[in-house]
Amino acid sequence: MRYLLAVLLMSLCLSAQSPDPLGTQYASYTLLLVPQQKGAEGYMVAIDKEQKLTFVPISSISKEVSEGRALPVRYGDLLQLVRQLNDENQRLKAENDHLWKVAEGHPSSTPPVIVQQQAPPPDDGSAERREVRMMLLRSLLAPPRSTVNVNVTDCSRFPALCVGR
Repeated sequence: MRYLLAVLLMSLCLSAQSPDPLGTQYASYTLLLVPQQKGAEGYMVAIDKEQKLTFVPISSISKEVSEGRALPVRYGDLLQLVRQLNDENQRLKAENDHLWKVAEGHPSSTPPVIVQQQAPPPDDGSAERREVRMMLLRSLLAPPRSTVNVNVTDCSRFPALCVGR
């Protein structure tokens, strides 16, 4: 991976420093990652059938390419990708600058309204228990619903009941 990053950075430097003829001169070259240690095997940067980046050992390049399992990545492909990324980056910068100019050009007379939706509290059953308790308290503290009519005929035993008569 370190080698791929080095190749990418080198290609960026080359594309930035050199005119287009240098890029077309090396466009058909295949990218190989060669280690600095003696005896270590290098790798070819390739794309497999699933369009994923793979690293093919140098000893098996001919087998992988002839069987169609890997297509080599060429310097021209990498240069084209870098140019596309650079163009896209420039386009996005211009769009961003334009959007900032539009945003700064339209001062709003009212402050922006920020709406934050509160998440509901986690349901752990405590709300249901509280509701049951409240219903029980209401039923205990509520006045009785039935009325009793008391007719007193003998006021000598309970004079307080006959006050209004």
